[in-house]
Amino acid sequence: MSDIDENENTPAPVPTAVDICNLALSKLGESPIDGIDPNGTLPQRMCYLHYHPVRREVLCVNRWTFAVKRATLYSSETVDENMHAVPHTLPTDCLRVLEVGTPGWTLRGRCIFCPAEEITLRYIADVEDPELFDPLFIDAFTCLLACKMCIPLINSTTVRQSLLEEYQRIALPQASHFNAVQEHSNDEDHPLLRLWKQSLGRNH
Repeated sequence: MSDIDENENTPAPVPTAVDICNLALSKLGESPIDGIDPNGTLPQRMCYLHYHPVRREVLCVNRWTFAVKRATLYSSETVDENMHAVPHTLPTDCLRVLEVGTPGWTLRGRCIFCPAEEITLRYIADVEDPELFDPLFIDAFTCLLACKMCIPLINSTTVRQSLLEEYQRIALPQASHFNAVQEHSNDEDHPLLRLWKQSLGRNH
């Protein structure tokens, strides 16, 4: 009996940033690292350099359910009788604005300008805790992370292009699809849910 069979009721270990980096390094045929270190080995330095920028990039490209947050913003200025737009500073963890509950708004830098002193906001947050990542997000993340580290580590444009295509055509679309199905799991008429059920039917 394998260790997996013996421990089938034991929860799987929670992934860490180092685990995610090692998954990316394995795509490049690199040995695993035991830490992310700006002064360490080349793989450790590349992980330190690329991990957070790539994490934020993948977070920004989709409405990940685990990263969507809500907030109420208040302006430090008062709307005058001419209804001039006033600034509302974005939350510090806001990566991408999804929806603003007041019409006529404009995003300028880190402020939303609109003619209301109070607004509601839905946004993609800068989620750092790997425990909150879903498995398909991690798959897309590691794929793009490996792509970014490919040239400095193994100097292969062929492998880099292959990883980029895997990310763009397989990993990210698959993660985005099931994330959308999950977001609308109670909506029986949602088209992505119907497609998913059809695909299950074809596979059985």
